Amino acid sequence: MSKRPSESLVEDGPTGKIARVDDSVPGVVKKTGARRPVLVYRPGESLNQLTEHLTPQGHEDVEVRIPGQFVSSSNHKVKARQLWGSDVYTSDSDLVAVLMHYGYVHHTISSPLRDVAEIRAVVRPLPAQDKYQSVARNSIRSRSWCSPIQGCSFSVEKAWVVTRSGNSYDLSPLSGNFSPVVPTFTPARHERMVTRSSMGPGKQKHSQEVTVVFSMNNDPWIKYSLQAVCDQGLKPHDRTSAKLKSHVMLLETYSSRYELSPSTAASNGQEKFMFAKCKSILSCKEYRKAGIPLPMSHKDVLEDGLLWEDILWGVNNVLIRDKTYPIVRIQFMSIAEEHVSE
Repeated sequence: MSKRPSESLVEDGPTGKIARVDDSVPGVVKKTGARRPVLVYRPGESLNQLTEHLTPQGHEDVEVRIPGQFVSSSNHKVKARQLWGSDVYTSDSDLVAVLMHYGYVHHTISSPLRDVAEIRAVVRPLPAQDKYQSVARNSIRSRSWCSPIQGCSFSVEKAWVVTRSGNSYDLSPLSGNFSPVVPTFTPARHERMVTRSSMGPGKQKHSQEVTVVFSMNNDPWIKYSLQAVCDQGLKPHDRTSAKLKSHVMLLETYSSRYELSPSTAASNGQEKFMFAKCKSILSCKEYRKAGIPLPMSHKDVLEDGLLWEDILWGVNNVLIRDKTYPIVRIQFMSIAEEHVSE
C-alpha cells in the first residue's frame, strides 16, 4: 500500500477491519470519530476514574490510550492475570489483559510491535455488578469475583491501532466463547515416557498452579473445576468413583452445602451413591466429630441409589437426575474407619 498524507486519508478514506494486531497485517485507514474524554493507560493503575463518567442519567464513553510499549503478553499485569469478569469487567482489571481476553490483541505478542504507536479503546462505564464470572477465552482465563466492589464496571465497545506514521486501523474481536470438553484428565507424569534428551540440565521444572478458596465457615477448600472432580488417570484406582469408597465429597453453592457419599441402599455389587443436603454448615473439626458421612439426623437425602453415570459434571455445575446445582467449592473428607470396614 502506498504512503499518503494521513490528513487527506482521514477525511476521505474508507474504513476497514482486521482481525487482530499482528506483526504485519494490511489495513485501511480509519476515520476519526466524535471527541470523547481521554485517559492514558498506565500499568498498575485502575480505571476508577470511569466513575466520574457514570451518572444516574446514563453513561459517557471514554477513550483510553495505551502506549505501544505496554501492548504485549510480557506486561506484568497480563502475566498476573489482573482480570475479573467477562464482557463486563471490574474497574481494577488491566485493560491490556481485557483486550487480549476479548481478542482485539493476540495473546502471542510477546514484545511490543515496532510500528505500533498506541492502541486506543472506547470504554463504556457501567454500574458495579453483583458478581463477575470467570471465563476462558482466547487462551486467557479471567478471574471470578462474587462480592460487592468499590468503583464501577466497564466494557469495551471498540478498539483501533495507531501506527507511528499516523495511520489508524480498526480492530475486531475474535470469537472465543467456547469451553473444551474434558471427559477424563490424565496427568502427564503417569502416561508419558520421558527420554533422556528432554531431561537435560537446561530444562526447568514447572510447578502446577493451585487455587485455594474458603468455604462458608472459612475452611480452605478446593475451587470447583472439571479437573478437580474428573478421573486422575486410566487405572481403576485413579477414578473419582473409586475414591468415593473411602471419602465423601462435600460440595458448596453460594448458600448451601451438599454431601455425596456411598449409598447405604442395597447395591447388588454396583457402586451407588447418596446425594444429600446438609442441615447445618459445620467446620471440618465439627464434621469429623459428627461422623463421616453425616448421620441421617444432620442431612436431608435428596437422591439415593445413584449410579456414577447419573451424576453429570459440568464446567460450573453438576446435573443429578434432571436437576442442576451450581457448584463453586468442593472438599474430600476421609470416611471414619468403622464405616470403611463395613
